[in-house]
Amino acid sequence: MVVSYYDALLPVREPRAGLQGVTAGLWLPYRVLASIRVPGGEIVIAFVSDSPELSGMFGANWAPAAPHQEPDAALYALGKPASRYGLDGGWDGARWWSPDEKTMLVCGFDSYRLVKVCVRGICSAVSGDDIVFLHGCALSVGAESDRRGVVITGSSGAGKTTLVAGLLRHPELSVAVLNDDWGAISLSSGDLVSTGERMLHMKSGSVLALQPGFFTSARPGSHSRDLSDRDQAARMLVMPESVYGKAWTTARTAVQQVAVVVREPADWLPPGERGAAVRAIEGEGGERDEGDTVSIHHHEAFFNGSLILTSEEDKLREEGHYRRLLDRTTVSWINNCGTSGDLVENFISAVIK
Repeated sequence: MVVSYYDALLPVREPRAGLQGVTAGLWLPYRVLASIRVPGGEIVIAFVSDSPELSGMFGANWAPAAPHQEPDAALYALGKPASRYGLDGGWDGARWWSPDEKTMLVCGFDSYRLVKVCVRGICSAVSGDDIVFLHGCALSVGAESDRRGVVITGSSGAGKTTLVAGLLRHPELSVAVLNDDWGAISLSSGDLVSTGERMLHMKSGSVLALQPGFFTSARPGSHSRDLSDRDQAARMLVMPESVYGKAWTTARTAVQQVAVVVREPADWLPPGERGAAVRAIEGEGGERDEGDTVSIHHHEAFFNGSLILTSEEDKLREEGHYRRLLDRTTVSWINNCGTSGDLVENFISAVIK
């Protein structure tokens, strides 16, 4: 898999002696329990920090778990460098993950974007082998008698939001949105459920693409700026109904298709065999199966760099999830090489007709 932006910035490392001895000596005033829905249950994550800003955003983002519920994993987000907590400087510059203790520790934590990446990686690491977390917008599309579950994925800037906005405005389509950007799928049943997020962490540009005039029409309290971002106007927490309106749902669907949006020349051909599709979706390049016409090395993974891959076993596990997903779904490649209207029609032709 390619090295993501976050892996390059803060690589995941496994401590030799675990993290319990380190976390036991910390006094962090904020502890928030979040419930993240998966098919057949939930994953509970404890967010422990000395940052009131990040703790507040975490609590606003996710549905609360029961106050005394035992968490499945913990994320320790320390807002200052390691030395400020009496720790060796070697603890800086990495996301430390103990698979046995199901605990992650990060020093110098100042970004809610990084919180989101850590949470996604932790959920993938602690979930059972029947669950795969997928980066993408999950939809239920079609008439009541012929609805199908679709996940729209692709690299940043490929046109996912443009496509979803076009589908929502299409006069002849019935579209329900279950997850905006990420969620869990059962590999045995194909079931997908809403993560249960109370507020979505979204780019401001994506919000405006989906809901033009949002900032003049949104009711007070429906959104708040992400002040942890260097560009404080770039991202926000926003109520899903304020963005998606009546299209937002917390119902379940069965995923039948995965639509991968790419931005390639008009004569581009998608990968042919399943092995090539796996490599392309994961972002690997350099190899081509017979019938492939180009290397697709620059397409990032479904998981958008959030996976915790500290061993070859971790990588094989996640690759196995990919292959099982592709075995039970139809993968359609949607090339965004024309107008936004063309993009929508390409999706309808590939997925619905």
